[in-house]
This record gives sequence, C-alpha cells and structure tokens, in this order.
Amino acid sequence: MKKKTATVKNRTPEIWVVRNYLWTILLGLPLVVRKGFFDITEMKTLWFVVWTTAFVVGRAVCVIQFSRTPPRLFGDAGSLAAAGMCAVVLFASAASGFFRDSLTGRTGRYQGAAMFWLYALAYFAASGAEFREKDVYVPLFAGFAACAFTTVANHLGWDLLGMAKKLIPFDRGRYISTLGNINFAGAYFSLTLPIAAWLLLRAEDWKKRWVPLLLCVGGLWAAMAVRSESAVLGLGSAVVLLPFTLKKDPKALRRWGLLLPGISLVMQAYRLIAAVWLDVMLSALTRVLLHPALSGGIALFGIGWYLLTGRTEEGKASVVLKRYAVLLCVCFVLGVTALVLLNTSLRHVPLGSMDSWLRFSDEWGTDRGKVWKYCLKLYGGFSLPDKLFGGGCGILALLDSTRRIFPDAVLDAAHSEYLQILLNWGVAGLLCYLVWIGSTLRAAFRSGKDLPLALSAGMLGYVFNAVSNIAQVPGIALFFTLMAVVHAASAPENDGVSQRK
Repeated sequence: MKKKTATVKNRTPEIWVVRNYLWTILLGLPLVVRKGFFDITEMKTLWFVVWTTAFVVGRAVCVIQFSRTPPRLFGDAGSLAAAGMCAVVLFASAASGFFRDSLTGRTGRYQGAAMFWLYALAYFAASGAEFREKDVYVPLFAGFAACAFTTVANHLGWDLLGMAKKLIPFDRGRYISTLGNINFAGAYFSLTLPIAAWLLLRAEDWKKRWVPLLLCVGGLWAAMAVRSESAVLGLGSAVVLLPFTLKKDPKALRRWGLLLPGISLVMQAYRLIAAVWLDVMLSALTRVLLHPALSGGIALFGIGWYLLTGRTEEGKASVVLKRYAVLLCVCFVLGVTALVLLNTSLRHVPLGSMDSWLRFSDEWGTDRGKVWKYCLKLYGGFSLPDKLFGGGCGILALLDSTRRIFPDAVLDAAHSEYLQILLNWGVAGLLCYLVWIGSTLRAAFRSGKDLPLALSAGMLGYVFNAVSNIAQVPGIALFFTLMAVVHAASAPENDGVSQRK
C-alpha cells in the first residue's frame, strides 16, 4: 500500500502538467482575447505557444525527475511522419532564403516551421501521458458551449462581448464570437461538433443524452450562424463518415439513422428563428440543404437506415458498413462524373441556383477557383527541389507581392490547407502531413477505445473542412492538440488510462 501511494504521489506533478495543458488549450484557446478581433490571431497563437512549450518542458522534467520511462518517440508510423515533417519544414526554411520569416510564419498565418515543430513536440510529449476522459471532454465542451452561445447571439444581433461594435460595418458580418473570421469559426465547429454527435449516439439512456443533445443543437445552430461553406463541407463529411466510428456499437450505428432527420429538424428550426428574428443571412449551401426536397430526402434516408438496421448484431455491423462504403464510393464516382460532364459537354444545361456551385470558374467559392488556379500555376513554376520540399512558409505572400492577384491585398493563404502545405513544404511535406494524420486516425480505429474514436469523428470533420479553408488558430492548433490526445489514448500501453474516473 505504501509503495502504491508513493507511486501515485510521484506521478502527481506529471498528471497535473497534462491536465493543466488540456484545460488551458481546450478551454482557453477558443475564448482568449485581448483587443477583441484586432489582435486575435497573434493573441491565440501566443497563448498556444506559451502553454504548449510549458507542457513539453513540464513533461520532460517529470520524465527526468521521477525516472519515468520516456515516451516512445518513433514507435509508430504517425511519430515517424511527424519527425519527417519536422525535418522537411526545417530544411525548406533553411533553403528558402528568408529563414527567420519561414521559421516564425509571420507572413503565413504563423504556421511556420517553429509551429510545426511545436505540434510535433506536443504529439511526442503526450505519448504515455495519464488523463481522464473528463479532462478532455469538460474543457473542450465548456469552451464549445460558450463559443456556440455567443456565435448564435452575434448572428441574431446581440453583441454580448462588445467586440463587434468596435469593427467597421463592413467587417461586422465577417467576425463572430471569440473565434475570429467566420471561416475560422467554421473550422472550430467542424472539429468539435462531431465529437458531441458521437457521444450522443453512444449514450445508452436519456440521463446521458441530454447534455450532448443540447451541445449538438447549439453547435449546429452556431455552425449555421457562421455562414461558412467550409463548415458545411466539414460537418457534412463528418456526418457521412460517422458510422465508421461506431462499428463496435450496433445500437449506436442504428441510432445514426435518427441523427439525420434530427439534423433536418434542428436546421429548419433555426431557419425559422432566423427568418422571424431579422431575416438574417445563411450560407448558400445551407440554404440548399434547407430546401424541402433535399432536407426531406435526408430525413427519409435516415429513417430507412434506422428501420433496416434494427436487427444488426455486433458481428454483422461490419457487413452493414461495407455495403455503406460501397454506396458512398458509387455516389462519389457518379458525383465526380456529373461534375466533369456539367463542366464540359453539358456546360450549357441550365442548373438554376446550383450553377455557381456545380460549374467551376474563377469566382467559384468566393474566388477560391481563381486563387487555387493561381497557386497551382506558381507551384508549376517551382524548380524540382522546391516542388519536393517547398519554398518555405511565406513563399505565397512573397511571390504575390511582385505580381498581385488582387489589387487591394497581398495573398498570404491558398484557401486550402493542403495546397498551402504543397507550396510551403512541397510534396515531401504534404506526404508527411497526410501520413501523420492518417496514421493517427488508423491507430484510433484499431484501438477501439471510446475517447480516440470520439475525437477521430472531430478530426474527420476538420480534415474535410481544411480542403477549402485556411490553417489558422484556434482551429489548427486545437486539431493538433486533439491529435496528440488521440495518439496518447490509442497506444496499447495506455489501455484503460483514458477510462479512469
């Protein structure tokens, strides 16, 4: 008994370091502000850097001071990919010709080499860390609830924090809550809302359902309030892929069918509130989803799923998911084929309100078509070494300053995280980045543990949101924090740690 008590006492500083880090990042990062929206990027970046550095140092001190077994740094593909990413970003920065700026990311939304090193160090430091599920869920959802509430309030005209009144009228619709730009707010909800949905589906009784249910309703309304098409992409993809995270629970897999009509009803309710309130704006894709035909079709599909999977047992869940995967693949192939035809031989077929979404042009996606075409042209002009390792963080702003794509501003982001990484860190960096994420998700699925699976649902939402969004705090920093948690909780040697009460 004395030996056990001494062991727990020796580990108290280590446990405190981990829990303190989770609270300061998961709760503090989305909420921290200093001068409102005017320095929100710098303030949140500084917050993340300070607390993550303290966490890495604290974990190192605990390992040395208490003779703890050091984390396994390169024991899996995710860790190797993270290390490879560190090597690529450092080499690209050194070869860029503007090492200091590429290191800090001053002209690249502060996503330079130093930040990627910090993401990797947090990922390594979390390995073997002890924490409880509530050390993740409580701060994560406390920040989520506060952000969702203030986001909906802002959308309906209540400036509860007094931040919007300091902006010029043109900018008041582009910034929301304490999250900054509406697209960055969309990235935040794409990351967090699917986690609440996963917990709602896994809850066995209403005593455990009412909290995640309230979070889902408030979060979905907030996601509609940000009016970001990227959020629709991220959340829509997360909902579609959610069944694959529920393989070990046939009852939750069946309840996913009820989630779809529930989403339709909640969205229609907020549409009514928004219309009655002040006829406030919703995004174009949101309005498409709210069309009675599409909304009703989604609801009917969900009801059909619920009825047809009523007798699904644990051993047959994989069969259901295989058939669902085939359905998704068929829909994807048909969708891509339709897009190709609508932009080539069927280009003159009228599409009404969907024309601007299904036909690509420079104006597609609020000038994303123009930006992506421009960025790919820049990448095509890179030398072979730069194509392999990138031009360093800030290369886009540097090149655009000499040949502007927009006359009133320098382009510093590709409006796609993956295209941005391709420019900054080349094919090698993008490959390391994708393997890093993919390996972490794979470990979560293979572990079968609740916490990694729940967080992987949020990771999937962010991964798809990033296709058409910008890497910036708080979204990307929270994404890597949760990825570190998934990495730690998925490890076989941590079996049961994340379930501790």
